[in-house]
Amino acid sequence: MQVEQSVEQEPLPHWLEELEEQASAARLDLEREQTEARLAELEALLEELPGIFERKFSQRLQPVLERQQLLMEENQRLRTQVERLLPTPGEVRLRFPQERTPLSPPDSERRSLPPLLQLIRGGRQDALPQPTAEWEDPRHR
Repeated sequence: MQVEQSVEQEPLPHWLEELEEQASAARLDLEREQTEARLAELEALLEELPGIFERKFSQRLQPVLERQQLLMEENQRLRTQVERLLPTPGEVRLRFPQERTPLSPPDSERRSLPPLLQLIRGGRQDALPQPTAEWEDPRHR
């Protein structure tokens, strides 16, 4: 034990102190280089980030743009069709009367007819209220 104590108590040789200083300096340089390398990597990633976001946005936007294009084409097709169907200035189009099929009113309307009107209309509950004169017909206003 005395040998160990004497070794520990003896001062370090000068060259060993220099080596420790060099090792500390090398460690600091290595840490600084690693820190700088990490910073360079982070800066490169930060420079790539806008491009990454732009690519991701474009990928998500692509289906919307395709749908918009289809809608615009459909809109143009419908506009062309409407323009073909519209009469040109000075064009006369004849309208032929369509066969009128009497529609039976709902049950609530049948029951709501006053008895006098039912009598005028033929006395039947299911009789449709037909205009008796042109002025009664709401379509001739």
